[in-house]
Amino acid sequence: MFEMKKVLTALCTVTLAVLTTSAQAQTFPTKPITVVAPYPPGGATDLYARSAANGLAELGQPTIVDNKAGASGVIGAEFVSRQPADGYTLLIGASSMFSILPQLNPRMKDIARHVEAVSLLGFNPSYVVVPASLPCNNMQELIAYLKAKPGVYGYGSAGKGTSQHVFMELFKQRAGVDLFAVQYKGSGPMVVDLMAGRVVMAIEQGPAVLTLIKAGKLKALAVTTSKRAQAMPNVPTLSETVLPGFEAVTWFALYAPAGTPKTVLDKMVPQIAKTMGSKEVKERMFAYGVEPASGSPEEVVKRQSAETKLWTDVIAKSHITLDD
Repeated sequence: MFEMKKVLTALCTVTLAVLTTSAQAQTFPTKPITVVAPYPPGGATDLYARSAANGLAELGQPTIVDNKAGASGVIGAEFVSRQPADGYTLLIGASSMFSILPQLNPRMKDIARHVEAVSLLGFNPSYVVVPASLPCNNMQELIAYLKAKPGVYGYGSAGKGTSQHVFMELFKQRAGVDLFAVQYKGSGPMVVDLMAGRVVMAIEQGPAVLTLIKAGKLKALAVTTSKRAQAMPNVPTLSETVLPGFEAVTWFALYAPAGTPKTVLDKMVPQIAKTMGSKEVKERMFAYGVEPASGSPEEVVKRQSAETKLWTDVIAKSHITLDD
């Protein structure tokens, strides 16, 4: 009899917890929401974070952005992965955090299992950029220039395992060119050396180079997205010039701790779609060189899975590690 009472008590406790969680999800949100941006303030991640936060605030509660930078986004992602799965703590994640970094960092691989996608937020087109002084004005000329002196030139990378690094390695493999990587601590110092001609080329995201391209300090020979970028429609894609089918793009998505109730996600997803599709957000992001978007959790998972396979292969062929 005593054992039966224990079982019944446990069942009642579980049932009460489920009912409580369900009730809380139905009334979501009832308190402020925090959107964690895992990089320093001022970058593209911040732009996505503040756009998403402004949209979620329309659900009826204040939404704040909390920058938790460090370790290529790992610190912020880990923080969110440990929070209650109730929708009140969210993460802005770049595609590299979930399709590239887990192949190089066991800690991030574990973190990725403890968060789930909420919605796609947008894309950052990347450009093949060269110094303004380089005697190459299109991709055909650039590849011929590089093939004339294999192994002589270096390309700029924002750091080991970054999207700038693996995108360039994919380009090398597809184009059949031989360059060595020059690693920098971020895009800023790399772009400075690129303008000075200390490296011959880079594949860099629009926010870091768009102004310099327009000012004539760098030349954009191609964009790595499947379609031409809104910010620079006159720049052809790699796919339409020398590498058919080439696509390498950094995208951003909103994530929540794994196990967040579907009723909560169902409130957030359409709100994010409304926000990212608004005229105000589009104009602000286009000016910054990024392209807002939205999409279901399933769409994010599908994209992430396909890119994980792609970058795992590139990383293996290029022998990329995070070791010094």
